[in-house]
Amino acid sequence: MSNPSKKAKTASTSGGPFAKRPREMLVWILQMFSMNEVSQLQRLVCREFRDAGQERIHERGGRTLYEEGKAFLNGYDHYIIDEDKGSLLVYASRDAGCKTALVRNRMLAPDVSDEEKQKILKDLKEISTSSPYHWVDYYISQWYAKGWGGEDKKNQAVVWLERAVHKGNTRAMFNFGKAYSYGRLGLTQSDTKANELYALAADKGHAKARYNLGNHYRTGTGVEIDFNRCVELLNQSAEQGHVTAQFNLAVMYRLGSRDGPPMTIPVDPQLCFRWNLAAAKQEDVDAMFNIGSAYDEGDGVEQNDESAFEWFMKAAEKGDEDAQLNVGEFYEEGIGCEIDLVKAMHWYQKSAAQEYQQAMDAVARLNHNQLNE
Repeated sequence: MSNPSKKAKTASTSGGPFAKRPREMLVWILQMFSMNEVSQLQRLVCREFRDAGQERIHERGGRTLYEEGKAFLNGYDHYIIDEDKGSLLVYASRDAGCKTALVRNRMLAPDVSDEEKQKILKDLKEISTSSPYHWVDYYISQWYAKGWGGEDKKNQAVVWLERAVHKGNTRAMFNFGKAYSYGRLGLTQSDTKANELYALAADKGHAKARYNLGNHYRTGTGVEIDFNRCVELLNQSAEQGHVTAQFNLAVMYRLGSRDGPPMTIPVDPQLCFRWNLAAAKQEDVDAMFNIGSAYDEGDGVEQNDESAFEWFMKAAEKGDEDAQLNVGEFYEEGIGCEIDLVKAMHWYQKSAAQEYQQAMDAVARLNHNQLNE
């Protein structure tokens, strides 16, 4: 098919404490009660669960919940990224009265007024004074970096960022590294200093820092090129769910020693497929296309026309012109699906609308064939 490779839940009650057998037993037991009693029991149980849940939240403490929530959301401190779980924990931290979480929520509001910006900065500093916390220091640095603490005080961003770094905030380590990498916040650009901070964050399990540092080992940015170290760091980041690391790791296993200088990374179609699939499941369009190509060609996985069609369709629905062309070809030729010339034309036209010449040619050819039938 065209362009074989591109760029380098439903809820279930089938498991857990309410699996099929326990549920059948509960239903049987509840048949001994009147519907009024069942309703009262349900309300009582829900209330008890709610109260117990609130006790558990307060027992854990707002800051602990907030830190865990941020770690799940972004892949900090060796956590595997889980945005749903992270969001729930951040919400729970607010319920537990975490002042940092509550102020952070105000910071994220759209169209924050100048008066509110100053109030937020004041509240953050009060928290920092009364109950020092590395996330507060980091957020104060953000406020100054945006100029919302006064344009003449932007240099304070570095002061507060350093405080957060010294207290162990991995996000601050990463952002400090980025500031050196791009020469921001009034700092002199330095790849060496950037890598030192990325390494500090990477050692503490920051997924994106691991990816950035790994990339620097691939390109030789501020360090000697070391593809083994690159793959090690990208693998750590990918295992944490960082989608860009997953996709780039797939690219490295696809190209192996053909990519630039001599490498010690072998071509490995199975690992290439594994990491493309991980990225594709996170809605990475290029990875979706690559998975479709892998199934189409039997590259790293058993050849399967239906699976190829399924993944090309996923990418096509997200607007990928190559995938749209391939879906059109599949429909026209009946590969992995029933022949449907109407749908074939639909997807050819979608691709052609993006000025893709092969798709334009396909539209013209199909029109010509239909006129001559």
